[in-house]
Amino acid sequence: MDDYLYVIGHKNPDSDSICSALAYAELKRQLGEKAIACRLGPLNDETKFILNRFNMENPLLLKDARSQIRDIDMDTPNLINENSSLHEAWDRISGTSNRSLFVLNDKEELVGIVSTSNLSLIRMLSNEELYDLMATSSLESIAKTISADIIYNPPTFSSNGKVFVVTLTETSNYHQEFKNSICILSDGFNKQKELILSGVKCLVITCDQWVDEEIIKLAKDNCCAILKTKLDTMAVATVINESFSIKQIMTKSILSFYEDEYVNDVASKMMKSRVRSYPVLDIEGKVVGAISRYHMQNYKRKKFVLVDHSVKNQAIKNIMDASIEEIIDHHHIGDIQTEKPIFYRNMKCGCTATIVALLYQENGIIPSKDISGVLLSAILSDTLNFKSATTTDLDKNIAKWLAQRAEIENIDEYATEMLSASVSLLERSPHELLNRDLKHYEMGEYSIAVAQTNYVNMADVQQILPEFKKNMEKEQADKKVDLLVMLFTHVLAEGSLVLFYGPLSHVMKDLIEQKFDENSGYDQNIISRKQQLIPKLSMAIKML
Repeated sequence: MDDYLYVIGHKNPDSDSICSALAYAELKRQLGEKAIACRLGPLNDETKFILNRFNMENPLLLKDARSQIRDIDMDTPNLINENSSLHEAWDRISGTSNRSLFVLNDKEELVGIVSTSNLSLIRMLSNEELYDLMATSSLESIAKTISADIIYNPPTFSSNGKVFVVTLTETSNYHQEFKNSICILSDGFNKQKELILSGVKCLVITCDQWVDEEIIKLAKDNCCAILKTKLDTMAVATVINESFSIKQIMTKSILSFYEDEYVNDVASKMMKSRVRSYPVLDIEGKVVGAISRYHMQNYKRKKFVLVDHSVKNQAIKNIMDASIEEIIDHHHIGDIQTEKPIFYRNMKCGCTATIVALLYQENGIIPSKDISGVLLSAILSDTLNFKSATTTDLDKNIAKWLAQRAEIENIDEYATEMLSASVSLLERSPHELLNRDLKHYEMGEYSIAVAQTNYVNMADVQQILPEFKKNMEKEQADKKVDLLVMLFTHVLAEGSLVLFYGPLSHVMKDLIEQKFDENSGYDQNIISRKQQLIPKLSMAIKML
């Protein structure tokens, strides 16, 4: 069963979201937990630069918090080949708890299911129906069912499916009654000879009786198979009609599930079926487990640690169907509720990575050079090299400590190099630039969305601006938000170009320092979306 702890940041992940997830997952692993760093979307160019610089792999892409079939306890599948006999199926199924066998062909592909219901129905068949089934039995299957040796195997074997027990006092007309049938008898040279000559297709000699060479020769001449078993006649008669293969009676209409399906979706499908046990397949279609309704009612949900956010609209899809174990964040306390007390670390500082580094210190664990590097990078990114209004002394002190561990001698030089790496305005479409770091906010009855990206040269911004404005106006209508805002922020924190569209655009006129037109302006004091724009915007909307 999946017992991992998934450490994940917010939608449209920035460097803090990714780096904090990576570093905190590593801390949890060093503390003895099975933690995995995850992400909710593609990495931006700045984050790619950071991970490449410090030899870190991309976090696992995870799109939904719900548990999948692969995450829960499953039964070991009971597998059987389609050519196995009914007798073998009874033996196998008697040792199972769910009373179901999953039937595979020779390519190990799932082709059917056999349950006790399938096997029991045989006892309700008419003689003619049973004869038809037995007529499909191979000689090898009959021999295996009755624990017999094949004394003679003709080039071809087929019978009419009828089975007779022949006694030494038998006086039947062999030529008519036993032709093309299977006959069971213990001894009697003359009886065996008469049966072969009458056209019997198989003689079953019981009680380990001797088979004369003359009988074997006669059988070869008349294409009659001969089997010999140590079982007595009654024992053979009891089981021989279970010699045909289960592919004759298996259920071919199969309801199966893939291991990456979500548990609640599977549970809904099960409600429409009365099967006791269902096969679980991997991506290649191979059977890897068996599940029942019991498993749908008794499973542990995926466990998550949320970093750099605590609001539902920024969290992974269906987060409330998972188990939230911890939240590490430096934003306002959001609307996520938990069913139990959790470890919640929320601090007023410029970056979640600052808190993660502090947790390393508190646990007496020194982060590696590479982990120190990604934590430092996240702090420099979120605080714009300490120029953002969100910066605290704690951020600066932690950054110095991390820089020593990461062997970064000049923080300013590294910050400029890193922040510049995020700027690829000319290589991205207007849609990509707007949505790669877009956050949604609910302010009273209004819906607000604010995006932000960095730039080095204003000339690049001016070049993309006409197409960007057209796309932004269209996306505001498509997203149905009351106000859509875009901040183009200088990497050295010299201010932000502000674009805005929507019914609430008029509230922006008193918020920005310099207004260019009805949809744009510039403010040298707006660097932080969280600390400087959102509080002003929230206050202005409250005054409406």
